Amino acid sequence: MSSAVRRFTAYRILSRSYFHLTILFVFFYDRGLSLPGVEAVLAVYGATLALAGPVVRPIAARLSLTAAVSLGEVLKAVGLLLLAAPGGIPVAVVAQVVAALGFSLASGTDSALLAEICRRDGEDARAWESRSGSLTFIAALVAGVAGAVLYQVSHNGPFVLSALMSALAAAMAVSAGRGLDRGTASAAPRPTGAAPAAPAAAGRAGTGPHAGALRRWAAFYTIVRGFVLALFIGFLPYLLYVRLHAALPVFGLILGSYTLSGYFSARYAKLLTERIGARGTALAAIVLTGAGLLILLWQENVAGAAVATVALGLGVGGVRPMVVGAVNDILADRPATERAAALRANEARFAAFNTVLILLAGLALDRIPFSHLLAGLALGYLPVAGLVLAALPRGNDAAAEPAEAAPAPAATAR
Repeated sequence: MSSAVRRFTAYRILSRSYFHLTILFVFFYDRGLSLPGVEAVLAVYGATLALAGPVVRPIAARLSLTAAVSLGEVLKAVGLLLLAAPGGIPVAVVAQVVAALGFSLASGTDSALLAEICRRDGEDARAWESRSGSLTFIAALVAGVAGAVLYQVSHNGPFVLSALMSALAAAMAVSAGRGLDRGTASAAPRPTGAAPAAPAAAGRAGTGPHAGALRRWAAFYTIVRGFVLALFIGFLPYLLYVRLHAALPVFGLILGSYTLSGYFSARYAKLLTERIGARGTALAAIVLTGAGLLILLWQENVAGAAVATVALGLGVGGVRPMVVGAVNDILADRPATERAAALRANEARFAAFNTVLILLAGLALDRIPFSHLLAGLALGYLPVAGLVLAALPRGNDAAAEPAEAAPAPAATAR
């Protein structure tokens, strides 16, 4: 194991130590915002992720992977400190925008950075993506429970601690990426006389020989992760805090169980994919997340919420490592920046879908009986998830798909 991989793993742990995430809904609700107001402020983050491309792409193109990741973490820290500042909804909106821009810059880019570190040091990038990803769930569990307890002492404390973790993560990313050649850590140089890269080359799934496979994995990632994160951010906190009046330590433990079960799912995602294939693993994710929703519908109480949250974490935990591995395989012969852009595009699509669901929650939670709302979600999610599963590339290779009318080599010179 190389020291750079260990430092990258430390970066991931620090980066995902979110002391504030479990109490974010509570924080806004306790400030006197209406339910639509709370959900709207929460949705600003996802909306920013969905629209961040025109801002983030030019910045990422001018920076090495290491610099892009570290700058993203700094922006996250600034946004979190702004959240703790007084100023009401306008300041909260600005804070959400800044933090989301930071996450957009770092997320996906960090996976490309890991792939380059592993390529240089002879490590297995897919294994380390799964391993480091699983450890982030442990970090989020400890930080989330601690943040819920700390919130009872200081409402701003969880945000300050999260900001500190992001600042330390920025420093660790610089340390992990030290020594990478500029040619691998940033945009790959074009051969002399080569045609300029096509706009779609930077990870957009609209063209190219593997466009269909990229689009199908993007659809799976968007639907499953977007749905589950909307439940985690917008629905479960409302159920636990507003309807069931769970004590904050219990509240934190239940939401923390999502990260604990997600840890095991992410930790063994690679092994499961090797055993039953990518489509089989995707089916397991959909079955577990669907079961979590149905449990919530059946048992609208603290125990039911706890069991459902575990099922949701088990279902969604392995999704990101699996999809990151698929994208890396599909674009294995492309520059690192192209893979990073493809992963950022996945995050943007997922964020857009997640934003729509959270905004709908804000409009519906105090107007529609909660059980009816959950039933509607189940009727919408399960058929759509089944369709995206059926569309995934077939075979044990996550990237397996015939090339789609690949252009002649001269037309694709980068």
